[in-house]
Amino acid sequence: MEHQDKKNDRKLILWDLDGTLVDSRKDLVQATNVAVTALGYEPIQDDHFARMVGNGVRFLVNRALPKGVSEEDREKAIQIFLDYYRDHIADKTHFFSGIPEILEKLPGIHVVVSNKREDLCRELIRRLGAGSFFQEIVGGDTFDQRKPDPTPILKMLEMFHAEKNETILIGDSIVDMESGRRAGVLTVGVQWGFGDPLENPEFSADKIFEDVTGLGAFLREWTEVPSGERASARDIRQG
Repeated sequence: MEHQDKKNDRKLILWDLDGTLVDSRKDLVQATNVAVTALGYEPIQDDHFARMVGNGVRFLVNRALPKGVSEEDREKAIQIFLDYYRDHIADKTHFFSGIPEILEKLPGIHVVVSNKREDLCRELIRRLGAGSFFQEIVGGDTFDQRKPDPTPILKMLEMFHAEKNETILIGDSIVDMESGRRAGVLTVGVQWGFGDPLENPEFSADKIFEDVTGLGAFLREWTEVPSGERASARDIRQG
């Protein structure tokens, strides 16, 4: 993670991964069910999945297992999940429609900030052929703290020498919104993913979008704010 020390004039765009950039539901559900059924437990249903994702593999698998499962079985399930998921990480996972066009055409520094393990984030992006879109990829184990802690966001501000009013965090869950708000950057919640960015009013998003088209239009306007007017960039989100 070495970058030039000089001030960077491009805006910093931080993206959550699962449920924001990519629809990974089918592959995550499949890997989870392979893990829990291998140990004789019931598979999870799709309608319960949204409440489980967003805090990393360990949280996901533990939520899928019933109460009272031994720590040994929990660790076995996590390992089974990881072994299977590494091989099938992009079987059915794909970018949400319109996202690649934003990544390709929108000026700025694009960074993935996920709670998924960094190695899994990088492998997924590689298999999707999207490595050139991102200047950095941060996972849940990259730093000592993960979202909703603001540490990953603050570390990216430092790394890319970006100001808080030049930085935006885009995500589909309250975990993302809390992390961004605590870091003091603009937060955008999207409603096509797995989570609910409106779940906690204490960490409400600065802007909410129901579709990628609306997000793309907003980001184009936000990135075009002249450097002399960046202090008023927050006004854009009110429209």
